[in-house]
Amino acid sequence: MFKDSLIELDRTSVLRVTADTMPAMIAYIEADRSIGFLNEEFARRFSVTAEDVAHVSGRNLDQLFPQKTFPGAGDELQTALSGEEVRFAFQLPDAASPRDFEGYFRPHRANSGRILGVVALFTDVTDRKEIDQKLRHQAHDLQRSNAELEQFAYVASHDLKAPLRGIENLASWIEEDLGDKLEGDTRTNMDLLKSRVRRLESLLSDLLAYSRAGRDDNVIREVDTRALVSDLAALISPPEGFRIEADASLPTLVTAQAALTQTLQNLIGNAVKHHPDPAHGLIQVKAASVGNMYEFTVSDNGAGIPEQFRERVFGMFQTLKPRDEVEGSGMGLAIVRKLVERQSGQVWLSENEARGLTVHFTWPAISKESRA
Repeated sequence: MFKDSLIELDRTSVLRVTADTMPAMIAYIEADRSIGFLNEEFARRFSVTAEDVAHVSGRNLDQLFPQKTFPGAGDELQTALSGEEVRFAFQLPDAASPRDFEGYFRPHRANSGRILGVVALFTDVTDRKEIDQKLRHQAHDLQRSNAELEQFAYVASHDLKAPLRGIENLASWIEEDLGDKLEGDTRTNMDLLKSRVRRLESLLSDLLAYSRAGRDDNVIREVDTRALVSDLAALISPPEGFRIEADASLPTLVTAQAALTQTLQNLIGNAVKHHPDPAHGLIQVKAASVGNMYEFTVSDNGAGIPEQFRERVFGMFQTLKPRDEVEGSGMGLAIVRKLVERQSGQVWLSENEARGLTVHFTWPAISKESRA
């Protein structure tokens, strides 16, 4: 019996030391509203001396703390003493400004179910509320900036295309007016003018596509990725002799169909467009399960990308070849990265053992929206 008492005393001491080191106010109120325990945080927050805090056991709550100063000592504590958990908010005065607190009363029951008392926890949430408010403001600012960027992209893509089409029409009319007189350097310059107009129009379209990438992430459907790759191969319509193979490892996912479709379409289209020998081109698309993600690989037997440029190609408007050699805006991989990262995935490049390049990207086995 004496040994059990010593063990219980030791446990009580450990609990007291633990409670005194916590930044929150912790108390135990007996069923008769007498105080069983207060930690030292009360000495700092209330007009209670350290000596009083250390010797409060058995003293009446209303005697040590007038009801007007002890948070929740009225209806909230009475509700807790009747057996219900209670959460409430309150403020305490401070030298600078009032501090916001969250209060929590939890009933303590005997094995028989009888209420023995209430555990009280008071937590200062002022800093957290300020951070939450700042985050809300930042989220609002970010949302506004994104809306402005999308509006700019729309204006750039839509409104600027009209004068571009006018320039292209003017060039065509000049060609018709000159007829057989259009030759030599004049013909070369006219073709170059029309090519530049088409390139600028493509850049504007891809800029809009980048700004809108991932907007349909909330449309969740079941996607047979093997069938999807086969459909994309037909849609892209590669040159004769170019093979696009969908491996049997490709899974069926419940995911954001539009985002995954655009990702694979961009990668396959890029590999076809930049292949140096299209008549013997080969693209293989595979997948492997990695934890709660799938790692997709799109491999080709093309020229590859030197290691020092493998990060650069994911930037906006980045191309490794002059645009006079290969038409393109340099936005394909930038869009891919944005789409993949919106799905909490990653994308990277590696060199094939024999020849060519492999693009790896991870995609969730179950989309975030589907889990929700």
